[in-house]
Amino acid sequence: MLVAFVESFKYVGHLIPVACLRIFLGGYYLKHSIAAFQSDFLVKAYLAEDIRNHLPVSTAPDWFRWSLENAVIPNWQIFAIGVALAQAFIGASYIIGYLVRPAAIIGVLLSAGLMGAIGVGSANGAGNLAGIGLQATTFMLVLHLVLGWIGAGRCLGLDFFFYKRHRGLWW
Repeated sequence: MLVAFVESFKYVGHLIPVACLRIFLGGYYLKHSIAAFQSDFLVKAYLAEDIRNHLPVSTAPDWFRWSLENAVIPNWQIFAIGVALAQAFIGASYIIGYLVRPAAIIGVLLSAGLMGAIGVGSANGAGNLAGIGLQATTFMLVLHLVLGWIGAGRCLGLDFFFYKRHRGLWW
């Protein structure tokens, strides 16, 4: 496996800036998931309160607002744990470069869900759900799409080891 790691520089060395971006984004997600587990995010209804306060001004589609009101707000603790675990998976995956494409898909789903909660056609263009603006959420969505499309785990990551031996969609 060490040989494959060294070979990843030779074959996909031009992706080193993308790999650095992947590792930085992984650290960002891991930091936020650790903060969620250490704080009272999983104990108090911060997620439900943020959604409940933002829904009257949100320009999200009616079906999405209905699902937030009837599924997410009553079951806020399950969704808070799911968000924290998804952030931890994305962070660990991006840092070690293993299963980057499935992690990117989960990141796209998280970003798309946040964009739906904020509302794509927000009046001021910078909705404020959990302190994240619409432009930042869109930027994160694009970053996840690019990292997944490129297969960013192949450089400075474990995905190159599996890509060499078992070519497939996930590597």
